[in-house]
Amino acid sequence: MSTIDYSRRPEGYFEPSDPGELMLSRITGAIRREAVRKMVREGGMDAVPEGFGNEELSEGHRRAWGLIHPMCMGGEFLLPCEPGELEIARLTIRSTTYDVLSVRAKRVKNRIRIRVDDEYDGETLNKKHSCISVRPLTLGRLIDLVIVGWDVFECLERNYPGDLEGQLGFFWAESRFYPDFDQALRERVTEHFRAHHEEEKVEE
Repeated sequence: MSTIDYSRRPEGYFEPSDPGELMLSRITGAIRREAVRKMVREGGMDAVPEGFGNEELSEGHRRAWGLIHPMCMGGEFLLPCEPGELEIARLTIRSTTYDVLSVRAKRVKNRIRIRVDDEYDGETLNKKHSCISVRPLTLGRLIDLVIVGWDVFECLERNYPGDLEGQLGFFWAESRFYPDFDQALRERVTEHFRAHHEEEKVEE
């Protein structure tokens, strides 16, 4: 039985937050974000090289960063957030280039627009990859938006067919607004996997 509260929703997305966490949430690159987080934790903001903590790298710096390892490119091709927009969650795939899916929220009059964004100008997204809400989404609604907006199950099955352990090790999810986002997504992947493969056994 699940212990996750899928009905939980944050009080808000746009209230003042820790400046350091806000800065980190705007760094598009997955590996670079973690590197900056470690630098700040160990030596404060002064430990971060100039430009390395920017929202996006210049073309030259991005090219040099990618030469270290292809996975360093993960998230570096995401477009910056729009003015007034912020990232509320993200999903990183442990592919060669660590592709990143970013979930972003923005006030639109008296509503909130939440959308899923990828690194390929939307080419990997499905039609229903955004929604409008009066309040912040519940955890369950956020998970549904990610799963519907991008073919999570198909991607995992394509890379690790019939291998639940492999699928669960192929991604990680994170959110400063939804502490259970990663665990909840893993639970949904597990449920889908078992249901899908139980159906196959019955058909055999």
